[in-house]
Amino acid sequence: MDELRTYIGIKVRVREINTSLLDLIMRIDGTGFGYIVVNGTRYDHDVVITDKVLLRRKEFSYHLRERYGHTPLTGEELRSYFGEYKPEVVIIGTGQYGSLPLAGVEEAAEELGVKLIIEKTPKAIETYNKLKDEKKNVAAILHVTC
Repeated sequence: MDELRTYIGIKVRVREINTSLLDLIMRIDGTGFGYIVVNGTRYDHDVVITDKVLLRRKEFSYHLRERYGHTPLTGEELRSYFGEYKPEVVIIGTGQYGSLPLAGVEEAAEELGVKLIIEKTPKAIETYNKLKDEKKNVAAILHVTC
């Protein structure tokens, strides 16, 4: 049976709601070196997109910075974001030129039971928006510089 619900002043007739309204409308508008624009808001740092936009927490990976010459994205960091929030797909944007080092993320994705897509950030944005248009439960970790 249909139900009438109101979200931010908009009446919506629904049969079932499995995601938040923000998750339904979350769009990545664009990126350039050092920034990303999500739902019209510019962020000048790496972001994690679930049902909201989060600042990437590098404390899980920072101890490896010297080894890689850059703070990598680690499996531990991936687990910290998606231990409770369970998307079908996680997209990793490796930066404008694809330079973000990765350490253990494929193994972590397998443990979490999520499909992993790794692309340069501009391409990752296209993939994210396409999957959202297909109503997939998708999340992203996006590096905005190198």
